[in-house]
Amino acid sequence: MALADDQQLVRAGFAMVLDSQDDIEVVWQAVDGVEAVRLAEQAPVDIVLMDVQMPNLDGISATRQIVDTGVRGPGGEPTRVVVLTTFDNDEYVMSSITAGASGFLLKDADPEDLNDAVRTVGEASAVISPKATARLLRQVRAGGTDVGAGGLGGADAGRGIATSSDVPAPGPDDDLGLVDPLTPREREILVLMATGASNQEIAARLFVSLPTVKTHVGRVLAKTGSRDRVHAVLFAFRHGLVDPAQVLDGE
Repeated sequence: MALADDQQLVRAGFAMVLDSQDDIEVVWQAVDGVEAVRLAEQAPVDIVLMDVQMPNLDGISATRQIVDTGVRGPGGEPTRVVVLTTFDNDEYVMSSITAGASGFLLKDADPEDLNDAVRTVGEASAVISPKATARLLRQVRAGGTDVGAGGLGGADAGRGIATSSDVPAPGPDDDLGLVDPLTPREREILVLMATGASNQEIAARLFVSLPTVKTHVGRVLAKTGSRDRVHAVLFAFRHGLVDPAQVLDGE
């Protein structure tokens, strides 16, 4: 993985935390977005932790370039970006998601949370800090974002997210406009994903193994054209599978 932040002390601190883990290695560090994009292409990594505010090219623009150019890590999977910032506001959250980030974390996250976030994103999932999740849901509830199921360029890009009051709950035979409809189990798992359940929590809830859940999650992402869990959740909200109000009421 890699780090991009214009503050040397911040980079050093994150690198120390991450390199202390046996399964995580920081390969390179960048001082701005321009260097991050260049290094992502020249020295591929699986994950980039990207600061928002950097000189020359900000982190959100750098994220968009990395995602749009299709940079891939050593294993052949697309390089994923987790945006890091000290600022918790709606604009940064939504801009990060629309740029294609697979996660959004605040810099004051505990070391354990940081390591877990990297592992989660490395498993082709997505992670957003609890505060950012609440902000995202409020935006969705208000119809204030146009992120499609597949993110920018997805089939639904440019359309607003309908709230539960706009879209009636779909019936079990509703294909949700998908060429390859979700199975009942996949739909059940998508709903649990939308309520914030982790793979482990879904496995416990449905009394199935963790590998089984991961397989179903992968199929849900593929069928809905979602690059990660965040966009799959937005798909669920858009199609009335979950009421954002219910999730917020339980936060």
